[in-house]
Amino acid sequence: MSINMLIYFVFFMIFVGVTVALYQVYDIHYNINIGNDKKLSKADKSRLKVLSEQAKTAQQNHAWADFEQSAANAFGPEFNRDIALAAFSEEEAGSYAIPLLRRKKRLSFNGVREGAESNCIKVHHLPFWKTTLPRTNIRAALIILVILNCFLVQLLAAMSVYTLGYPVSTPWLAWLNDPMAVMLLIYAFIFASLLITKFDRYMHDLYQLGKLFKNKAV
Repeated sequence: MSINMLIYFVFFMIFVGVTVALYQVYDIHYNINIGNDKKLSKADKSRLKVLSEQAKTAQQNHAWADFEQSAANAFGPEFNRDIALAAFSEEEAGSYAIPLLRRKKRLSFNGVREGAESNCIKVHHLPFWKTTLPRTNIRAALIILVILNCFLVQLLAAMSVYTLGYPVSTPWLAWLNDPMAVMLLIYAFIFASLLITKFDRYMHDLYQLGKLFKNKAV
């Protein structure tokens, strides 16, 4: 590949990077407001529909058998029925039901009656690392980081064009004159935003479950 072709390729990839960064901002907004269930498995999507319908029926007709059986199949026979009912009777499934389905395998209850003591519920992040459910919602801070990364990507892309005619002379900023270095940094920001988005979904699910077990326990 000739030098000119390489430069054209680098600038094309910078343009692609800007597009991806803008999409990441849209994607995190979509996940929060619309597509919160898109990371559920097909089995959990089916459970979400069935449990939501059965929860409404159970509340209206006081017929608990079907709901209790479905909840036991999804979460285990010892799971607190009232907690499950509180989660699946919410009009907005993303509040509690979806986080509960998505993170159920990471929860342990240390032998207590599920939902009776929220501070006894543990989250197994890794085999050697577990904590209680978070009490602080850090979503706003993480969204700001994604938006900031998007802004930095656009700034770097603009600088890559600007330095073609006006090279930066400041020694510690001289790397801005190298489109390849700028491109690599842009994709580093994109990768960071991807990790932040995944971390946001994970932590917000746990935060919502903390609210569920604390406020809905009976």
